[in-house]
Amino acid sequence: MTRAATKAVGRAAVGIFAKVPRPGRVKTRLVPPLTSEEAALVARVCLEETLRRFPAAVPAAWFLFLDGDAGPWIERHAIESGVTLAPQGNGDLGERLARAFRALRGAGFERVVMIGADSPTLDPERIRDAVERLTTADVVLGPTRDGGYYLVGARVDCGELFRGMTWGHGGVAAATRERARSMGWEAALLPEWYDLDEVDDLRRSARDAAASSPALAALLASLGERLSVPSQATGADGR
Repeated sequence: MTRAATKAVGRAAVGIFAKVPRPGRVKTRLVPPLTSEEAALVARVCLEETLRRFPAAVPAAWFLFLDGDAGPWIERHAIESGVTLAPQGNGDLGERLARAFRALRGAGFERVVMIGADSPTLDPERIRDAVERLTTADVVLGPTRDGGYYLVGARVDCGELFRGMTWGHGGVAAATRERARSMGWEAALLPEWYDLDEVDDLRRSARDAAASSPALAALLASLGERLSVPSQATGADGR
């Protein structure tokens, strides 16, 4: 890592936003063709791979903001990854994000980044880049192909960024960026990536997982016939 990058992560925190993967509560858009139990297993593996890959690759203080009670396996993975557990609390997604940002900035972190547990094939360099960009930009966004975002970060008190936001539609990233501009904040944009929310996303991730997330690759292989994943799966770049 360059000296500039090392300086950039000196007072940085990264939070992972995730739900406890219980059947019927997570990855519901994968049902059918998957069962609720299989969809929950996808969510579990995504969370495990997120904890395995990213904290080790991105020097920062790491936190897992959890919706639901952590069981022993989540606690074990968090300890092994050096990640601090914290509750998301009540409210809509915007209220919970604002609370998490406020807590970490209140703890003295100057640059705060939040990611989901739905993009386990993401290159960790994207997260490092987000932290470094916050040395000059006020806000950073990593948009997803469906119009949401896989990452949001800020070096300002950004509660207003999420207040009253309508979630779950294809214009969330654009609306968030426009909100930042309306507040007079400079917003940096990362390259687009994808969440594993739809069956097509699982198909797209097959080749990426083979290179980066062996547990996810093994799960996708076991579900291959159900997902109609060809033996030479198309990767995220469409080739």
